[in-house]
Amino acid sequence: NRRIAEDWDILALQEPHINPMKNTISSKRYHVIYPSTRYSAPESKSRAVTLISTYMDSNSWTQLPFPSPDVVVIQLVGSFGRCTMFNIYNDGTSQHTIELI
Repeated sequence: NRRIAEDWDILALQEPHINPMKNTISSKRYHVIYPSTRYSAPESKSRAVTLISTYMDSNSWTQLPFPSPDVVVIQLVGSFGRCTMFNIYNDGTSQHTIELI
């Protein structure tokens, strides 16, 4: 896992394993970013999770709220300006998530 964290700053996961405590498993080298609805809608299962390397300066990124348990939005800030990244799980049977965007 150390090598992955050194080479990859951000990992976007789809359908991660979520245990009975509603957590996924990750290396200590990553911050786990769950959808922002995790606590406001705890009955919803997270189907998208983003991992951010602990090597990245925590002042260089922030999570933005989004009203879906299937989307994680983070914004990176640096000398390049701002970059907003969406990790979207779309099950293919509905357009609900796409309509929210």
